[in-house]
Amino acid sequence: NVFRTEVEHVHHAVNARLGATGRSLKLINNLETIDELPLASSHNLKISLHHLGKKINPDEDIVFLYLTGHGSADHTLQVQMQPLSLNDLSPRDIKNYLDEAGIRWRIIVISACYSGGFIESLQNEHSLIFTAAAANKTSFGCSIENENTFFGEVLRNSLTNQPFQYVQSFVQAMQMIGEREQYEKLIPSEPQLFIGNQMREKLKVLERDMTRYAPERFGAM
Repeated sequence: NVFRTEVEHVHHAVNARLGATGRSLKLINNLETIDELPLASSHNLKISLHHLGKKINPDEDIVFLYLTGHGSADHTLQVQMQPLSLNDLSPRDIKNYLDEAGIRWRIIVISACYSGGFIESLQNEHSLIFTAAAANKTSFGCSIENENTFFGEVLRNSLTNQPFQYVQSFVQAMQMIGEREQYEKLIPSEPQLFIGNQMREKLKVLERDMTRYAPERFGAM
């Protein structure tokens, strides 16, 4: 449930603050949503990205991909929905799906243990990659009694900042997570942030437009 809630909260924030309403979708593995939402399987992710790739202007549009779940030390995302047998998701899978879909500009956020291990395979000049932990570290807050993971809660709150600035907001999120882990005497998860040079320049234009055109094009909470 914690992963379902996290996806729903981030989805709402992205729609409201980043202008994604009507241009976003959710894939969730949960018994309560199985009749209304597609499963978060590797195959469905591939189909979804392929569909987005046909809808966007690949020279202009940015795709924001948010993934949350249990991560493993061998750098895969566990994909579970009992009693189904689903394939786990590797960094190479994600890269291939994005490449095959023709998605050039990519913001990829991964909320999982060991998620820093995804960066090497996914990084390029046109990508921003933000992960909840370093390649050899666990993240926190994914137990069943929680509403959000540490990472998901901080990220959702950062999306409510106005005006929103991607790099600054993500850096602040990293600092806030570190402060909370230090306060709770936890081993630091060390969130990772990679920004390609071309994407860094692209975000400057996007942030300027978000300020210039809001709220006509970009929502406000």
